[in-house]
Parts: sequence; structure tokens; C-alpha cells
Amino acid sequence: MEEIRPPPFDQSEATLFHGTRRFQPDGNGTRGGARIQGLKKRGHGSRSWIKIDKNGVAKVLELDKATIMRHCSLPARDLRLLDPLFIYPSTILGREKAIVVSLEQIRCIITAEEVILMNSLDACVVQYKSELSRRLQSNKDQSDDLPFEFRALELALELTCMSLDAQELNPDQEDTLLAHQDCSDTFSTPPPTSPTSY
Repeated sequence: MEEIRPPPFDQSEATLFHGTRRFQPDGNGTRGGARIQGLKKRGHGSRSWIKIDKNGVAKVLELDKATIMRHCSLPARDLRLLDPLFIYPSTILGREKAIVVSLEQIRCIITAEEVILMNSLDACVVQYKSELSRRLQSNKDQSDDLPFEFRALELALELTCMSLDAQELNPDQEDTLLAHQDCSDTFSTPPPTSPTSY
């Protein structure tokens, strides 16, 4: 029995009356691989990442999400935690081949061999990169009980705690804030009403 196939696509069918394009499934008015120059899919571009290996050597790489997902065996939803455009609560995810860390300004992927963090000029990222490199290079000759992953995670937690401590209010600021809160409570509460009898 012969298989019935649709006729091949004819380029002259691409335009209808007045030169308008026919809707195509890929959303660009084209069929298959032909694309309009300059357009690209959202979320598939390369970004600049910093890779720090076990020896403390840091390299700047251009990687796309798909490459990172394959390399670290991570789903796309885990990479969203690292996106600086979105605000998520602080999270540490333990996966089969990686630890995904999203703490305040430090967002990275820690594997058994390396740390991958988004390249940024943020002070916390620069401090994490330089301090991790320094610690790994100085501890190269010493036997450390902790695996690489835990040393990298420990530093991320340490720097986040230091950042939060620096944001702590001094007693004068706290008193002023409480006084303003009391005033706002006084003005925002409605006057008491008397119960009505039926």
C-alpha cells in the first residue's frame, strides 16, 4: 500500500493577495528553517559566565542555556533561578550532578569540578570569585576534609551572611522606624464603632 504525502511546498504560495504572508506554525511567517534576519528566539542567546575550577583558575566563557543544562544535567526551571531579571526567594537546590545556589547577589551552579556563575560587576560576585580563587589556590597543597562543592557553597553562604549583617539596622534607625510605624498605625486604624442593637 502506498503512503499518501502532501505535495511539496511551493514558494509562490508564500504570499497571498497584496503581498501578505500566510500564517505559518513557527510564528515568523516562514515555513521550516527560513528565518527573518536579525530575529532570534528568546532565551537562547549566549551569556557571559565565569568558570572557576578546583585549582582556583577563573575563566570567562560565553555559554548558552542549553549547553549549561546539558553539562550540569539541569532542567530549565533551575536556570531561571540564576537569571538576574527575576527575583526569587533564596534557594539552594541539590541535584544529581550540581548544586544550584541563588542567595541574594550570589547565584551560581556548583559541580564536583567547577563553579559556574554569571559574569557581573556586582561587588558580591567579584568578591566571591576572587575569594574562592584565593582559597582554592592557597589550600592546593594542604589536604582539606571538605570536598570542593562544600567549600564553594560555604563561601557563598559566608558572603551572603556578611552582606545581610552589613544591612542590619543600627539601634537609632530601628527606634525611628518603630516610631514611624506606631504613627502610621494610629492614623490608619478606623475609629471604634458602637455596636447597634436590633
